[in-house]
Amino acid sequence: MSYAVESTAPLVNPSAAATRYRVRLRNFLPVIFCLLIAMVSFLIIFITQRSATSSIEVLAGEVMTRVSQRVVERTNAYLDSAAQAVRMNAAAWQRAGKGAEQEEQQFLTFFNRTSREQLQMFPYFGLVYYGDQQGNHWLNKREQDGTIHVRLINRKEDSPASRQALEQWGRHGKATEADRQAIAAGLAPYLETWWYEQDKQGELQRSEQDPIKIYDPRSRPWYIGAKTQQKLFWTDVYAWEEKYQGVVSRQAGITVSAPVQHNGQLVGVCGIDISLQAVSHFLRDLEIMKNGRAFILNGKGETVGLPNYGEVLSKSSTADDAVALNHMQKISDAAMVASFAAVRKVLGVADQQPFVLPKEQLITFTADGKPYYGFYKPFAAELGLNWTVGVIIPEDDFLGTIKQEMQRSLAIALASIALMIGAGVLIARLITNPLTHLGKEVERIMQLDLAPTPSLVTHFVEFSMISRAFTRMKLALADVVNTISVHTKTLDWSAEEFGNAAMTLEDAAQTMQGDLQVIQQRVQQMSDQAERETLLQALQQVEMALQEMQNLSHPMIARVEEMNQIVHALRQTLQMVRI
Repeated sequence: MSYAVESTAPLVNPSAAATRYRVRLRNFLPVIFCLLIAMVSFLIIFITQRSATSSIEVLAGEVMTRVSQRVVERTNAYLDSAAQAVRMNAAAWQRAGKGAEQEEQQFLTFFNRTSREQLQMFPYFGLVYYGDQQGNHWLNKREQDGTIHVRLINRKEDSPASRQALEQWGRHGKATEADRQAIAAGLAPYLETWWYEQDKQGELQRSEQDPIKIYDPRSRPWYIGAKTQQKLFWTDVYAWEEKYQGVVSRQAGITVSAPVQHNGQLVGVCGIDISLQAVSHFLRDLEIMKNGRAFILNGKGETVGLPNYGEVLSKSSTADDAVALNHMQKISDAAMVASFAAVRKVLGVADQQPFVLPKEQLITFTADGKPYYGFYKPFAAELGLNWTVGVIIPEDDFLGTIKQEMQRSLAIALASIALMIGAGVLIARLITNPLTHLGKEVERIMQLDLAPTPSLVTHFVEFSMISRAFTRMKLALADVVNTISVHTKTLDWSAEEFGNAAMTLEDAAQTMQGDLQVIQQRVQQMSDQAERETLLQALQQVEMALQEMQNLSHPMIARVEEMNQIVHALRQTLQMVRI
């Protein structure tokens, strides 16, 4: 009879149990760890960027509107200050005109004081002047070096004959000194023109005479417009003559004028000149975010003021006061050109139609691949100017910082992910190295290798506990193996002794069987029948007992064989165990 120990665990087919795709835990952990962190990080960055960009775009529109309105208000105030000054002059200079010489001198002093204060208060005022119905003209002018000079054109006679004479002398050539002397002699009976300088005591002193100057304010557009409309009047852009240190040049600009009335009667017109160059310099000096620009255009789409004054005029005539303004579509600033095209598209205005802006307009457009915000607003109606102020600001002025912060955040996130990858690899190694060590320990135990191995070095308490448990298990198994080895030797000795006893018993039974047969033969030879039968019966019982002994000895020998086989198997197994 043999014994076998069977396992109740199901048989495992390694090829069937293996998955199709297998990865190492030490590689899987850092990769999945970093992928999850990267996904969450980029999701947060994306959501933050979208929400921040959306909020900033709304805020940019509001800031753009506020900044642009402030620019428009400053521009309106820039021109409105001239209008208010003209109105004030019209109220102050009602008593001007021909009168006694003392009165004329008093008015000249009064005119100089009020107009000089205005020139000093508003640096962009070029000329402040007044012309009366008799053709006299008072003018205060800021020179290029900042000094202020007063000029008075006194008309001695205003008859038709004098006007005809002035017109003829105005057409006379001025090429030679003789020509200029002839003009001076011809004008002397009718006109007297003097420049005045103010001394340290504030008194005006004659400094220079201009004997060939011919100027009638009554024929000028600023005078005719204010006289005709009987209210504040803005001229179109025109050119006037500039003379500084003997050099004559022409300046382009506009004039705001107002009628001067006394007792309900027109006595003259006062005006203030603002040069387009001063307007452009004003626009140039405006601080509009980082790269914003402002400009002014008229109803024809022509440039009135640009940060670059050199592009305001397309040409200037030196023969008369006419000037030609540049068009918005022809300037070099691509962003301004694109904004003008965009606002015309929004308004549905064709290229050949007048540019009329009913109300302020906020637009977005692209120029040179960069997004911009644009703001257009017409001048205040009370100014009487069909002008529009435009402001453009690159989107980067609003969102540039945010984009830089987002790029910085992205760089920080990438650097953090890289650090996390390194940390993930390190953590994975800290986890997988002990697992690998423990796996190898299991493989050694499965291979009956119970020899001591280096202790597991780890910072994790759980792994240390498992490693110590494996060590104790190996020691316990080694003790069991040693015990089994001792018992195997005892079993081997017992089997040998038991085998010897079984063989001895078998031999004794066979010997007794032979002796019994001899005894039976002798009993058969006995003469006493009764005694013989009694002995034969006893011998028969002994034979049966011997037969029983033989029947018992055979299984004992078989069991001894089995014990020897078990001992042999145990010895082979113990030889495989390494302690």
